Amino acid sequence: MTPKQLKVLEAIEEYWDTKHCGPSLEAIASIVGVSSRSTIHSIVKRLHEDGWITMQPKRWRTIMSVRKSPLVQHQEFMAVAEVKEEVIEPTVIHKPIEPEHKPNIEVEKKISTTDDMSTSDKKKEWLAGMSESKKDDLDKVIEKHLTNVRRYE
Repeated sequence: MTPKQLKVLEAIEEYWDTKHCGPSLEAIASIVGVSSRSTIHSIVKRLHEDGWITMQPKRWRTIMSVRKSPLVQHQEFMAVAEVKEEVIEPTVIHKPIEPEHKPNIEVEKKISTTDDMSTSDKKKEWLAGMSESKKDDLDKVIEKHLTNVRRYE
């Protein structure tokens, strides 16, 4: 931190101690003894980038030193006052599912996954396992899809 940055940081802290609100750039300039707001603005911007101050963009009087921040002081107080509590592990009771309450699960026949079958053979086997109503439904879906595709060609 440069000496000018330190002066600006101390000016911000002093302003907060006396006025209880964030200083304007003009107020910081008058405390530090600089006539240019742009100089103060560049120093404040650099302090913000380096993490020495916090501020909300496009809001007036929100500049605050991190060293004197009430939030930081509260966090330090909570860290000192923190009391370790005994952790109680919950007891988990597992109840077995009785056979009469098990859900009915239907397992479909899987297509054999042998490598010697071609893709067309696998399709034929899959279609052979389907009922006629499912085949009709599948044909309708395919026809509808093809009709939609033809519309946009």
